[in-house]
Amino acid sequence: MSRIYVRNYIDNRDWKFYVAIVLGITLAGTSAAFLICNQFYHPPPPPSPPTRDEVPLSAYESMTDAIISVMTPEQRLSAANVFKTKGNLAFNNKDYAEAIRLYTQAIRFQSNASFYASRAACYANMELYDKVLEDCSTALLLNPTFTKALYCRAQALEKKGDLSEALFDYTCVCILEGFKNENAALERERILKRVSEEKAKQLIKIKQPRFPSATFVSAYFDCFRPDSNMDIPSSTDTVNGDAYYAKARRALAEKKYEEAFQDCQKAIVLGCSEKYVALALNLKGTLAFLKGDANTALTCLHQSIQLDPTYIQSYIKRASILMELGDTEDALQVFEKAIELSPMEPDIYYHRGQVYYISGDYKQAILDYEKSLMLDPSFVYAYIQLAVAQYKLGMVSNSIQTFEQTIKKFSQSSDSYNYYGEVLADKGDLIRATDMFNKAMSLNPNHPLPYINKAMIKYQSYQIEEAVNLCKSALEADPACDAAVASLAQMYLDQDRYTEALKYYEKAIDLARTEKELRIAISFVEATRMQIRFLNKYPKGE
Repeated sequence: MSRIYVRNYIDNRDWKFYVAIVLGITLAGTSAAFLICNQFYHPPPPPSPPTRDEVPLSAYESMTDAIISVMTPEQRLSAANVFKTKGNLAFNNKDYAEAIRLYTQAIRFQSNASFYASRAACYANMELYDKVLEDCSTALLLNPTFTKALYCRAQALEKKGDLSEALFDYTCVCILEGFKNENAALERERILKRVSEEKAKQLIKIKQPRFPSATFVSAYFDCFRPDSNMDIPSSTDTVNGDAYYAKARRALAEKKYEEAFQDCQKAIVLGCSEKYVALALNLKGTLAFLKGDANTALTCLHQSIQLDPTYIQSYIKRASILMELGDTEDALQVFEKAIELSPMEPDIYYHRGQVYYISGDYKQAILDYEKSLMLDPSFVYAYIQLAVAQYKLGMVSNSIQTFEQTIKKFSQSSDSYNYYGEVLADKGDLIRATDMFNKAMSLNPNHPLPYINKAMIKYQSYQIEEAVNLCKSALEADPACDAAVASLAQMYLDQDRYTEALKYYEKAIDLARTEKELRIAISFVEATRMQIRFLNKYPKGE
């Protein structure tokens, strides 16, 4: 590859977005992963019968290195091609040992990257992977951008268990070929998935559970109407379970979530009175779920239901967690049980609507949101979700009307303006959307989402620095906001500020709470690192 060509593919901006989109590719099964080097090595058809002027093969084979050294370049090339042609024929006949011998003879006459790659293909079919690595590396010394050698070496590296180096070679193939090599792209994604899964499995074992951003936790609790059972015990006995439950509730009100979790655990260990034990288990289950421990959460909520079968909120939360785990059918069954016990409870319909919304059944979600509002028209989030679901279903005018009614009815709700702004932005009404985000920020300066949403509008308008600063303001409002972290990483990546992008992708690993979140964050980090390595290996102008 010429220097000009290297510069051209590096300057192509498209590949810089590859980090952000690769995770959406659906991976094929791995049963056909190793097609060895045959999938890219296509030897030419068998040679024509030799003419009288051609030198016999035996004559070339008998030549010493001293004789070869005094041959002209043209003579050496002619001899090398004779052996290459014979080698290709042996390769097609799967006589790999003979093909290796012939390619080796070709290399004696001319040290050519293609000959080394061809011999490496033979070694690969014989599962001699150390030999494959040796020949591919030599080929790449002769031609650093020889993608066939990179591809073959990547396969051998994977067979040897060196997934990180295999990932790098596949990444190089993808970028050098402008992402037009579909096989290389699929292999890259498969290796990236393996690397990310293995690292996530190891990291989750030692990673301490943590709460997500304060915004997320607060939003979760705000999605439940006030609980009539939530009176706080008056006990002052510091070794009494009820007292610790009271402490947990006070910490929760102050948004000291870790303190609330610890106090709730002590309350359950010490033993609460009959009135509060189901409530304490409900709270522990809720907080455990928010920390990423879904199994503990389900256990606590099941125990809460057993102790108080009439406590509907425990059913709702258990169903929502089942949905998070992908068990939609069981989640809906739990909701049905809750409706049997309390058919007039509006929260049941709101949260079941959320399940339908996440599942993509917007029509059924709308029916449940409307049912929730019919039973209690004072809950702002039911209006917001109804408007969003209407928009998703294509009922744009209905959605706009619902949002207008919502901001009029709940004029101090930051979320109403923020989500209305999101719909307006999606419609392309960026001026009104910006006004909504500004209003949301003025009502709640500590809410990060309006900053991020406004940043996206600025970013699309090429006001890059203002977009970056808005995302940084979002992080100041909520240092654990993963959406702000991801947005900053992508913006820096697009500006060729790869080291800064990597810093934010690595921060996403710190913020991740579940193995799935870790796997996704690690995928971004690994993909970015590979592309930084690529730029270091193939710098501009070289």
